[in-house]
Amino acid sequence: MSTWSDRIIDAKEVAQLYEDNPGVWLLLDVLETAPNGRASKFMLLAKSEDKDDLYEFLLEDDDWSWGKKYIFVYADPDKHCDLI
Repeated sequence: MSTWSDRIIDAKEVAQLYEDNPGVWLLLDVLETAPNGRASKFMLLAKSEDKDDLYEFLLEDDDWSWGKKYIFVYADPDKHCDLI
């Protein structure tokens, strides 16, 4: 089983993470964007069934910054991930 935390992942891996965690909110740090402006490299910061937990995580994170880009993704079990 793959561990997602503490490593850089690409959009294809985010899609797999989405599929592996139905009904869960994912908090991703966007590390890189492609020339077309689409996010291409990420780091999973946290995941939770409650989105408020992720907001709390950001508030307590010492590395949080206005200059960073974050994405909240809900892994909807009835929809396909559209990051790739």
